[in-house]
Amino acid sequence: MNVEEAKEKVKKREDETTNAAIEVMIDSFNEQDEPMVGPFWYDPDKKEIYGQVVALAKDRPFYYSHSWNKEVRTGSALHKSIWEREYFRHKDHRFSGDYTQKPRGRVFEFKDEGFKVFVGEWINKYPEAKDEILFEFQLPKDNTEFVIDEHWDIGHGWSQEF
Repeated sequence: MNVEEAKEKVKKREDETTNAAIEVMIDSFNEQDEPMVGPFWYDPDKKEIYGQVVALAKDRPFYYSHSWNKEVRTGSALHKSIWEREYFRHKDHRFSGDYTQKPRGRVFEFKDEGFKVFVGEWINKYPEAKDEILFEFQLPKDNTEFVIDEHWDIGHGWSQEF
C-alpha cells in the first residue's frame, strides 16, 4: 500500500481520533528506511544488537565539535543511563554488572562525510557485528565507516570510571 492509498482509507473512517492517529502513522511511511544514530550493545552469543536507543539522524541537530573541528550528530541517550534503567527493569538478563564489560558502540553522523560507528577492539573478534549494526541502524554501507577507539573497548568508559 502506498501513501495515497492509505490516505484514501483514512477518509472513509468516521472516528476522528482514529483518523488522526492513522494520519500520523502515514506521515512516517517515507521514513522507514532513514538512517539512525545512537548507542547500542552487541551480544556475541545471540549475534544481535540490543539496548539501542535510536533517533532518526535527520531529526537530531548537528553539534559543532571543537575536538573534531566538524559538525556531528548522534542520539542523546548515554550507555550508562540506558544500562541503569534496564538493570532496574529486570527484563533482560544482559543488563547486569558493569555496562562497560559488554561490547558496545555508538553511531554518529558527520556533516558532509557520512556515518561513523565508534566501537572498541571487540569488533575485530566479532566482525559479523558490522552487518548487524548497518542493518539495525539502516546505515548506507557505502557511506559508513567503523572507527575503533579505546573509549568503547571492553572495560573502558568515561575516564573517571576506568
